[in-house]
Amino acid sequence: MGKTRRYSKSAQRTTIYLEPSETVVLKQIEALRQHRSEARDSPSEIVADALWRWLVEVEKIPREEIEKRFPPKDEPQKTNLKTFPGNKGKIDS
Repeated sequence: MGKTRRYSKSAQRTTIYLEPSETVVLKQIEALRQHRSEARDSPSEIVADALWRWLVEVEKIPREEIEKRFPPKDEPQKTNLKTFPGNKGKIDS
């Protein structure tokens, strides 16, 4: 069984640069969340949580105002049907 994806398929990879003391802060938060068995304990999730908090508390922009710009996409439903190679659309009688 594979590892569960912890971010959406539309997530964008980015690079950030942290000073040594900032790296310690991030690792400390990660360790605390893991100790409390919180689900959002990865560095990406910690940074995203901090950005949302900054936006809401400091910039006074409600999270809903941003999220309404990106309505959830309907995910295609998975089926158990399989296509066998070499039998494309042919029905044998």
